[in-house]
Amino acid sequence: MVSTVPVYIISAAFAGVFLLIAAIISNAIKFEGGANPKDPGKRKMWFWILAIIGTIANLLFGLFTYYYPENNSYAKSQLITAIGIGAGICFALYIVLGFVLSATIKNGKINNWFHHKK
Repeated sequence: MVSTVPVYIISAAFAGVFLLIAAIISNAIKFEGGANPKDPGKRKMWFWILAIIGTIANLLFGLFTYYYPENNSYAKSQLITAIGIGAGICFALYIVLGFVLSATIKNGKINNWFHHKK
């Protein structure tokens, strides 16, 4: 039997790391003045780009780290399933935590991820 718990733990860690990167990038984008600023759209775009990159990075990390050619077919099947579920967990956790951060930080740049103020 193959232990798949580390795959899920690393998936959660990937979500946290990429969320931290998204927060750093969002805070690095300067506020734009005027009637039609483009900075909220840039922050939202980077949030979604990092969601996709983080999920793909998690999937590739899992494949290159846990998937061994010498494993039997049952172990390979379990690992492929766990790696796919882990990538889904990474994406879902990234979105949920991003939404919670966006809703919690009302007057910051992170708020632009989901709540665009006009």
